[in-house]
Amino acid sequence: MKQAVQTLTLGLLLTTLAACTGSSEEPTRALLVAGINNSSSNAYQIRFFQSSTLQPGNFDPPRRVGSWDLDEPIVALLYRRSLQQGVNDQLWVLTPSRLRRYNASNLSVDDVGTPQLDGFDQALTVDCSRGYLRQGQSNVLLVCPPASATPPRPIEEYRAWIIPFTATALPGSIDFTNPNLVRLTAPVRLTLGQNDQLLYLTPNQFGQYDFINPFIERPLSLAASSPTDLIFVNGQALGLFDDNDTTTTDTTLVAWNLGATSEVGFVRDSNIAARQFARGAPPVFVLGTGLARFEGGFQLPRETESGLLRTRRYSTATVGIDQFLYIADLDSPTLLVIDLTVNIASALTSAGVRSSSLGTFQERIASLAFIPVE
Repeated sequence: MKQAVQTLTLGLLLTTLAACTGSSEEPTRALLVAGINNSSSNAYQIRFFQSSTLQPGNFDPPRRVGSWDLDEPIVALLYRRSLQQGVNDQLWVLTPSRLRRYNASNLSVDDVGTPQLDGFDQALTVDCSRGYLRQGQSNVLLVCPPASATPPRPIEEYRAWIIPFTATALPGSIDFTNPNLVRLTAPVRLTLGQNDQLLYLTPNQFGQYDFINPFIERPLSLAASSPTDLIFVNGQALGLFDDNDTTTTDTTLVAWNLGATSEVGFVRDSNIAARQFARGAPPVFVLGTGLARFEGGFQLPRETESGLLRTRRYSTATVGIDQFLYIADLDSPTLLVIDLTVNIASALTSAGVRSSSLGTFQERIASLAFIPVE
């Protein structure tokens, strides 16, 4: 099947930000959770900030509600809100050797208390320092890729688990010697799709598999590239690729509606090196060296007015239900917050972007999560 190639036009990322930000409604009562690592002092913390004190238009210092100490670097955070409001809300925390689940139901903008494990604290028996977590409907996906190598390590060296949200022990890992999976070309990125089907993205394959029925797959021809992220949103699987050329700034985004005969769409841009998607609800944002919004094509800020955003390197981001985008700088403990609700037209202004430090210069922000608390 011929693959669809979309011609990219550079539009404008966010629209112009008005002098006042946001709406007149009461701010969402929420916490912005940051995993902070200080490798020089071997100090690792989960820090909770009142989200409204980080936003544009607020000139008070960020308010830290509390902190939890950990014994290892924080690799990833994942917040899962229960279908029953305020009951069994969960904060999953991944470190290089363990996955823990904490009760997040009693957190507030005034107190986060001490960490309360929620019946899950499991050793991984594998190095997961490059790991990631992805949320499905009833499960969380944990992936521990092998160390980077040239050529890439074979698929059999990946370790991954599909873990029920109610689990009290680590289930059996995904069997990558399964004939439907061992055929995958490494490197691979994984996520969960509708009904928690396993979605996979490799340089040669874009597919889904439910471990019962035959896989559904579309071929790719990106042998010189490596997948860097994969998400499922609004019925589509979206993936990012790195061209592995350190001399260029380039992004390839692939989009597929998971139809057995539908084409894979390609969007390419040479002005941004996007390697990750922001977590949270749409709109979809990509980040790496620079930042862009994706909506059929990439929408970028104007170079002359948004050099701050086009040249910075970002490590992680999340979109809150309050419609603010929270982005962590890769090279410092700096958090940028962008108001997505204001009237945007041509560029970002200081009225709609705020920069705050969440730590000391030796510290880095490894992961972010947004937790509505009331």
